[in-house]
Amino acid sequence: MTLVLCYGISMGLLLSVIAWFLGKNGKKQVSVFFNERINHFQDKVKNNIRISNFARYYEQRIYITNLKLSLKALFFMSIGFSFISFFLSIITLTEKIPNPTYQSPGALIVSHNIFGMIIITVIGLLMPWVMINLIYHSTRRRLNKQALNTFSLILNNYIVRNNLEAATWDSIPAMPSQIRSLFSRIQSRVNKGEEFGTVVYKVSIILKLQSFRDFYNVIVSSRLAGGDTEELLYRLTDKIRSRKNRVQSIKEDLNPLISKAVAFTLVMILTYLVVSLVWPDSLALVKQSSLGHLYTNAIIISVLIEGALLLKFLSMED
Repeated sequence: MTLVLCYGISMGLLLSVIAWFLGKNGKKQVSVFFNERINHFQDKVKNNIRISNFARYYEQRIYITNLKLSLKALFFMSIGFSFISFFLSIITLTEKIPNPTYQSPGALIVSHNIFGMIIITVIGLLMPWVMINLIYHSTRRRLNKQALNTFSLILNNYIVRNNLEAATWDSIPAMPSQIRSLFSRIQSRVNKGEEFGTVVYKVSIILKLQSFRDFYNVIVSSRLAGGDTEELLYRLTDKIRSRKNRVQSIKEDLNPLISKAVAFTLVMILTYLVVSLVWPDSLALVKQSSLGHLYTNAIIISVLIEGALLLKFLSMED
């Protein structure tokens, strides 16, 4: 850690001296050089299909979560988190081991768990994106929970108004908060000239919720095929209700297994912490062995796997 800090301070001082010696013209030339390179990089990014698809994927998540966070801000946040996690990994995964090859009893060698540092750094790099996805899936779950009441409300208003679009707008004030915000944005886009069915279709593609896809099918069937809209809305609410009951049954069957997995992970982490606090010498002997790093890395990887499975379970539609 001391060596890393020395290198960082030295590089900072060197850059400060270079900036101080450069004149006004020199600084301007350097600024122009870096601006040209940044613009060139931005052009390459815009022309890259994969990056463009990722940007579109990101914008879809931002639209659903209603977060005010640009892709550039996400990039800098990822870089910042990766640096923080890298320095934390140096502190936590660096071991000072007695060196028996020297006669001095205080002779030490420093051992770095490189694989563990890489894992933690990558976790830090991905942390902002993971957080956005957690917010996205949490929003989807709330919207899915609120779908039945929302479409039942639209059905009741349709019986009165006999117009699906008008019934939808009339239902917005009485909708639950999360889905009310979404339908308000849908209404805003329709007021700006977009077609009602098209906006609902685009939102259903982003959300990937069957209830919204079924609602779009109701719009299409009632407008193009001349179907009985009231009957279609009744079928929609019944379909959502039966799906909720089926998913709830599956989650009840999985609950004991998930609980055991969480308990196993907590016991493993707590055992490691207790041993490191109560019997630090014993744990030091384990870390000094040839399998010491593998033991630590196995705990990190198992926690990641358990965390991913838990998040997958929590993101299941209700």
